[in-house]
Amino acid sequence: MPDRAFARIEQQLFAASCGRLRVFGIRRTGQHAIINWILRNAGQENTVFLNSCTMRRSAVRTCGQSELNARHFGKSHRLKAALEAYLTPEKHPFTLVSYEAGYHEGALTPHFPDESFTREVLVTRSFVNWLPSFLRLMRVMNPQSSPTALEISNGVVFEMMRYKAQLLAAEHSPHVVVCFDQWAASPAYRLEKLAALGLSAIDNGLGVLQPYGAGSSFAPLDTPAEELALGSRWKTMAQDPFALQFLRLAITDPCFMAALARRYPEDQALIDHLLA
Repeated sequence: MPDRAFARIEQQLFAASCGRLRVFGIRRTGQHAIINWILRNAGQENTVFLNSCTMRRSAVRTCGQSELNARHFGKSHRLKAALEAYLTPEKHPFTLVSYEAGYHEGALTPHFPDESFTREVLVTRSFVNWLPSFLRLMRVMNPQSSPTALEISNGVVFEMMRYKAQLLAAEHSPHVVVCFDQWAASPAYRLEKLAALGLSAIDNGLGVLQPYGAGSSFAPLDTPAEELALGSRWKTMAQDPFALQFLRLAITDPCFMAALARRYPEDQALIDHLLA
């Protein structure tokens, strides 16, 4: 199997790690800002971050990108070679593995048993702020298509299903659930979540805008995080009839709307306002 060549380095990374944390989210929930914040507060000089891995496959081979001590590396064989040089006997990094396909259970990270992770995190975001960000991503990823093309609709509806599954999982999972909206707005909330993760408050700021997925959907990479207006993305849908169609679709799903009301009760009023 193509992943077999990566077993030894992953076993070595597992054994060397002084802490192991796994993060679940979907695209455009702000999880890279939260991951960077976790790594800044891990209290370790040495850190390994394997981003957007494929579930039940080699994390080193399939990760979208990687960081060793906050320096960006690639994936697959290039990352394997970098790790072999990086993992000297005295080095015991804090290791974070992330997934962007929603929450799943059971044996997801080969050579890292589920019980070996010190903490696991689910990242959620309010629907009214997530939807316009993801719609913008789909339009950027399909530059040859009309902004209202079926290809765009297909991608958005598929990810809405993932959003719903993540929302439902957050209600019953024992993992630490971090709401991106509250995280971005409240230093006290961030402190509360650091305590839940067993981490000390070393740098409780928002950090700098992360480059993953080209950064923010609505601002250049050099924009200070404090100026991103992360809690008001919903306003961009007011003049976008195509975006409003997805709100109309969402409100026809009673299971989804009930879960949304439990997690983000303020979303209903904003949806009603946008559709009025």
